[in-house]
Amino acid sequence: MPTTTSGFFLQCASRGTLELVLPAADTPFGVEHHRREEASGPWRHVATFASGLGPVEAVSLIQSNFGDPGHLEAVARLGDRLAAFWCAPSSEPSWSEPRFFAEGAAGDPALIQGGFGGKGNFELVVPHARGGIAHYHRDNDTAELGWRGPLIFGEGLGRFEAVAMIQRVAGAPHGPHAPGDLEVVARVGDRLVMFRRSPGSGAAWHGPEEVVSGVRGAPALVRSTIGGPGTLELFSPLARVGLARWSRDDGARFRGPTVFATDLGRCDAVSVIESWPLGRIELAVRAEGRIVHATRDGAVWSQRAIVGNASPSPADVPSPATLPPPATTTNRPPAATTSRPPAATTNRPPAATTSRPPAATTSRPPPSTSSPPPAPLPTGASPRLRAGPHRAGFRRIGALSLSADACYPDTWPFQGALYRCPARSAALLYYPASADGEEAPISSGGPFPVIAIAHERRLATSAATAGSPAGLAQDYRQLAGVMAHLARWGFVVVAPDLSWLTPDDAPLRRAAVLRDALTHLRAGSRGPLLADFARVGLLGHGLGAQAALALALDAACPFDVRALALLAPAGAPERALSIDALAPRPALVVRGTADPIAAAVPAALYDRARAPKHLVTLPGANHFGYTTSLGLAEPLDGRAGLSRREQQAIAMGYLAAFFNGYLRDARGDLDALSGKASLEGLEAREIPVSAEVPDGATGS
Repeated sequence: MPTTTSGFFLQCASRGTLELVLPAADTPFGVEHHRREEASGPWRHVATFASGLGPVEAVSLIQSNFGDPGHLEAVARLGDRLAAFWCAPSSEPSWSEPRFFAEGAAGDPALIQGGFGGKGNFELVVPHARGGIAHYHRDNDTAELGWRGPLIFGEGLGRFEAVAMIQRVAGAPHGPHAPGDLEVVARVGDRLVMFRRSPGSGAAWHGPEEVVSGVRGAPALVRSTIGGPGTLELFSPLARVGLARWSRDDGARFRGPTVFATDLGRCDAVSVIESWPLGRIELAVRAEGRIVHATRDGAVWSQRAIVGNASPSPADVPSPATLPPPATTTNRPPAATTSRPPAATTNRPPAATTSRPPAATTSRPPPSTSSPPPAPLPTGASPRLRAGPHRAGFRRIGALSLSADACYPDTWPFQGALYRCPARSAALLYYPASADGEEAPISSGGPFPVIAIAHERRLATSAATAGSPAGLAQDYRQLAGVMAHLARWGFVVVAPDLSWLTPDDAPLRRAAVLRDALTHLRAGSRGPLLADFARVGLLGHGLGAQAALALALDAACPFDVRALALLAPAGAPERALSIDALAPRPALVVRGTADPIAAAVPAALYDRARAPKHLVTLPGANHFGYTTSLGLAEPLDGRAGLSRREQQAIAMGYLAAFFNGYLRDARGDLDALSGKASLEGLEAREIPVSAEVPDGATGS
């Protein structure tokens, strides 16, 4: 039976032997092939191939249905090139010469033989050097056995480092062996996301679906019969030490993690099989320059052997923000305002200046639509923003009670559609934890400051283009990446679902739902132990910024709102609330130069606000690039000059500095928001920052 699970480790279907390939660590380089003939016997080196071609970065191995018994097939990455090899699984295997078929690869590839086509095509995915994931397939029904592709998907997330792939069995009504979806788990930074592709010629890849975070290295997938039919198991090296396992049934979410193998230290890659006849999970783990063979019998893990030496990982795992710079593009600048623009600074320590009182302000006419000179583009250095001291746990809230002023009295007509409020709403909660994942244990040191998030309004699903990420119907997950980052910095973050509200720019109902989410959290048995409701911050994105501002200005709000951050605030500038009444509480406004949706509002709000206030302008940032699970391609959004991951990472850094400064009195963190210092990791970036601070000094 051909291999439908990717990895560098397998059990030969005809011989029962365990086969393993790994890049050779020393000259003349190449790929080492190791084998274990008997369950209790030793591993032995049986061949080395691809010698003399230079260092091999990564390799993936399958057994195909070519030949009798089936051939072993491998795809290796040498630099940015991919080469295919094969051999008969004889006692002394002789591998073929390389067949190079692709360039532009980066990271660890994943190869399987799938069920598409008469013979079963080879399917291969690999991170692409310019971002996204490249999908190739080899048509095994043709005489030339030619590779086709690449089809690039997931490019909106930037640069991936590793992938794992598996093919499901469709089952009824298509038959017990009909091919099902291709499923890919891919690592970008320290998180894993999933993509799917349905059977059929020309089918598109769908995703990303957020899976887990806090990982590194190359993950592995396997369909296990141990946990029941259809159980999918996911294994990955953890960001610190050891491995973790998650599992899920079809249609459910991943459960876990179960952490193990911490004695192996920092792990770089894992490959997994379900062996026969014992039906147990077996792993090959690349850790600390060696390959470790481990097994699971029931719930017990045991280390079986150490196999040779493995090439060390070429680099430590990058942070979620450590991505290559995108190709330089022309950014469409936002519309300007006729109000006096704030003094802009680049994100570098300025020369000493004399403090001066802010100039007196007068009322100004509404903003115009003339275009200012383009803001400077990034210099090309990748952001390396420091993560916080905690991990990010999360919890799904499915029974959020809504107050009367949040609800419509009955159905509510708007632009030809009828809206109604749900009996119960939903929300997503992130919190500081001792491990990443759902319902992870809470970190010590609480209660923690709490931040409530109002997300951008829903746009019609019909407005999404083929390049848009999945998740349009789960709006409250839009800023999950930002939420996780803030949780790692010691904040409890809650985002209620606002998608059932009409997509106009009336903020009061949205503000009421935001208040209801905080009330729900405080009323829970663990709420007061988790969150410090005397230190509350609000964050709003797009139209959600108006909701956050409305709640901050609500004199009847039962929570002590101490800081307000507005991320690409949108809406009609003339309908914006009186932000000047927010003082003396601080405000942060973040805007992008490639954002046509929030073109004039950010500068207008900053101009009307009173000190303390901060304005950060992100060159090349568009409107939806901050979101994890929602994005719209042109012409609904501007063409970004940053990758989505870069845009998120830079915004995360400034948001964490702002809330640390004003909810924890970490005043040193405010230097980067006042033109006095660089944000750590962004020293080489030119990011205009303006501020008016309480002592009268203006950042310049």
